[in-house]
Amino acid sequence: MKNSNIIYCDFDGTVTKEDSVNKFLAEFADTRWLDIEEQWVRGDIGSKECLFRQVELLPEFSSSELDKYVDSIQIDETFVDFCETIKKNGWELVIVSDGFDFFIERILKKYELDVPFFANTLTLQDKKLHIDFNFSDSFCPSASGMCKCARTTTEDFCYIGDGLSDVCIAAKAKLLFAKNSLQKYCEKEGMDYVSFNTFEDILDYFSQKGDLNAKFSYINN
Repeated sequence: MKNSNIIYCDFDGTVTKEDSVNKFLAEFADTRWLDIEEQWVRGDIGSKECLFRQVELLPEFSSSELDKYVDSIQIDETFVDFCETIKKNGWELVIVSDGFDFFIERILKKYELDVPFFANTLTLQDKKLHIDFNFSDSFCPSASGMCKCARTTTEDFCYIGDGLSDVCIAAKAKLLFAKNSLQKYCEKEGMDYVSFNTFEDILDYFSQKGDLNAKFSYINN
């Protein structure tokens, strides 16, 4: 990506109203997924191992059942306007997610959004779900399934996130928007951040920095 004006954004719990992966596991996997999740939260395992073991707990699915679940996921309605606004101002939005590409692709298509993304690969083979980590990195300090830091192409970037999988990349962002557990982490570590609830809040924040054509320019100053 040649454009240095990039905003990187998490997906689950940030673009979506709920964490679509955790909701999926809660609805279809047995309760052992929670024990595995706790190991990840404690730092005993990385998200790559966590997700692999959790997907193994899922039952068989038909393609229609999987589609039905993904179609039930709701996004922050203001995300659509956010995408349109930043594009008009010459900025590029890139989604970086440690979730599932199948979910993201279908949801973006539903809302007719053309947003590039990086995520773990989820496929359905013989009614069984399989996950591949095509964007993992052996040097990732978090042992993530999808190393978000490795996807950045500029040092002057803005980041938007909400959770534990955002911690590493959030520390590198020049401007950080945080909510939920990421916000709590920032407060604990003394990291600078801007609190938000919806993408409308982020647009309001930018709009206070200048007119519509210049409201993002200050990030690189």
